[in-house]
Amino acid sequence: MEQDQDLYKYAGLILKHLREQASVAEQQELEAWLDKDVRRRQLLESLQHRETLRDAMAFHDTIDVDADWQAVMARATPVVPGKKVAWRRMVAWTAAAAVLTAAIIAYKWYTPLPKPAKMMAVTSLPVKNDILPGSSNATLRLGNGQTVHLGSQPEGAIKEADGTTIAQQPGGLVYNKTNESPATTLFNTLSTAKAGQYQLTLEDGTRVWLNAASSLRFPVHFSNGERRVELTGEGYFEVAASPDKPFRVMVQNMEVLVLGTHFNVGAYSKAVKTTLITGAVKIRVKDERDWQLLPGQQADVQDSQVRITTADTEKAIAWKEGIFFFRDDDFREIMNQVARWYDLDIRYTGPLPAKRISGNISRQAKLSQVLEMLNFVSGAHFRVNGREVTVSMTE
Repeated sequence: MEQDQDLYKYAGLILKHLREQASVAEQQELEAWLDKDVRRRQLLESLQHRETLRDAMAFHDTIDVDADWQAVMARATPVVPGKKVAWRRMVAWTAAAAVLTAAIIAYKWYTPLPKPAKMMAVTSLPVKNDILPGSSNATLRLGNGQTVHLGSQPEGAIKEADGTTIAQQPGGLVYNKTNESPATTLFNTLSTAKAGQYQLTLEDGTRVWLNAASSLRFPVHFSNGERRVELTGEGYFEVAASPDKPFRVMVQNMEVLVLGTHFNVGAYSKAVKTTLITGAVKIRVKDERDWQLLPGQQADVQDSQVRITTADTEKAIAWKEGIFFFRDDDFREIMNQVARWYDLDIRYTGPLPAKRISGNISRQAKLSQVLEMLNFVSGAHFRVNGREVTVSMTE
């Protein structure tokens, strides 16, 4: 049986064949592959006759692979040499041949049906009922309790009670540094709901990305020789180096101690996952002993128990780069991510897919496109009613 990369290769050849773009050499290579197994030829014929193939091709056309990849390259931090190439290959596969690759992989157990079966459970979802992805939006709670709604379009500066100017820029909020010692310490809280994310730059230059359904409480100005913030949900931090002022992230019952580094903290459940990209951090639980992480490591903390493992850094920061990235993931956890980003209520009827799921798709895709991908790789079916999605293993 072929390796997966061979299946991806022939997915691309089938895609070219169906578009009538294959060269003579490519067509000959495809024909040789088809002749080796009758099920392959049957699969190609079924694709040519299924009405839903048109939807699959349209699905491919909606994703701008080059733009998505350039955005990732422009912002991503190199972590482990050689891994960027693997990520690019996976992103390219998802956009260029996701639908066909899923079908080709299925040929391993493919048997002809008396009549063509539906390829996708959600292709009948009317476009007018589709749900758009989340966007850059949040709520800022000022020191006096006033709240300000923040959208993707900057609407001028915000003034704090102590006179601090908070700039609204395309890249998020920017807090201006002051040389004066504030008489009192004001705290702000930046919160994102479901289907929202936001960025801010703290007064020391530290940059923070907040994922959906998250919040960050922080002082307008750091004082007293420390920098301390409180996180719920998930955030990615690029901490400005300041050896005389350690940076501390308080999350649930633990603390992440930083001097200057890039790391991700996810705390949507009772378990807190801290993934170190560059630099060094220490994990401290209830003022007990410290655990120091090295780049490429992850600390899983739950009920004061700490487990240090090798991290999947690409996966940990994919949300920040605008990608749903799954690698041997539990189906329910995947749906939790989708629910947060599209502001959904998920209902399950019957058992869930037992297999672990791998794949990725742009977070700018519409909900129907994400559900199409999940249907192909898991076999689950989805029924959408407003913002309620019912998941089952049968139609």
